[in-house]
Amino acid sequence: MPGDGKSPPGGPASPTEAATGPSAPGSRWAPATLAGVSAVWGANYTVNAWGLRDFTVIGFNALRFLLAAPLLIALTRRTEGALRVDRGHWPRLLLSSAVGMVGYQLAFTAAVRLTLPATAAVLIALSPFFTAVFARLAGERSTLPTSRAVTAGTVAFAGVVLVVLGTPTTNTQGQNTWYGTASALLAAALWGWYPVITRPLLTHHSALRITAWTSTAGAAALLPLAAATGFTQHAAIAPRSWFALAYSVALVTVAGLVLWYRAVARAGSAPVMLWMFAVPVTAALFAALTGEQPLTPPQAAGSAAVLLALAHAQRPAPRPTGGGTPR
Repeated sequence: MPGDGKSPPGGPASPTEAATGPSAPGSRWAPATLAGVSAVWGANYTVNAWGLRDFTVIGFNALRFLLAAPLLIALTRRTEGALRVDRGHWPRLLLSSAVGMVGYQLAFTAAVRLTLPATAAVLIALSPFFTAVFARLAGERSTLPTSRAVTAGTVAFAGVVLVVLGTPTTNTQGQNTWYGTASALLAAALWGWYPVITRPLLTHHSALRITAWTSTAGAAALLPLAAATGFTQHAAIAPRSWFALAYSVALVTVAGLVLWYRAVARAGSAPVMLWMFAVPVTAALFAALTGEQPLTPPQAAGSAAVLLALAHAQRPAPRPTGGGTPR
């Protein structure tokens, strides 16, 4: 807690850690961790679809945060001994929850309902570029050289386009609408803004504590909407749908968000958000492994492009020699 002279386990990054880039010795855990989170979130595209066969979209997300919040609060109290957040940080914390837990979820839902899935996926994949812009406006110092970030982001985005457009067409229903496209762009902007809003909180409190409170606020906002529109589509809920809800609570929210924001605290918003480009890749691979969709040649080529771009972003920075400056 602030004023106790030390950070709790899993607590906020020290100034040295916060200034450490994703390929620096102090944060070599980050690529493996972020790759794991990207894999979990990518698989969630398929797993989440199982859940939405029985739950409504808003009902599913309301239950997700309602169940995740007590787990996160219990973990926070057990590992840190306290839940307190400074009064001056609550406006930013509530804004973080409104943007990432509520606004993004509703915009994403509108996007997938009002436009074609491929269009929505490509536009939402723009979120790392929005993060770069918001981080620059907020004065956040990037740990990734600009030229490398631009190159990696551009190549990775091209790979995502190949992955998304290479998806086998099994359902041609739906059409693009201007308001669906606008919803997808809004979702990308909100998800891109979310880490920039949240990162200042992580210099005072742990990622676990912040995620616990933002999930609680998100549940409080989504529950009335779910109560008004319904939690389920059917009276009987299939076991696979319950599995999808448990997966979303335990891995996507509790583990995924906490580990993601620990990385944001240490490496910065923009470098971490580059890993969002890996999510469509792991989504395509998981769908192929589970037999939901075959992996097409364009998807394989796009996946390779994304992996090469992330490898380029993670390569160690050149060390200065003889008192010179890195090139």
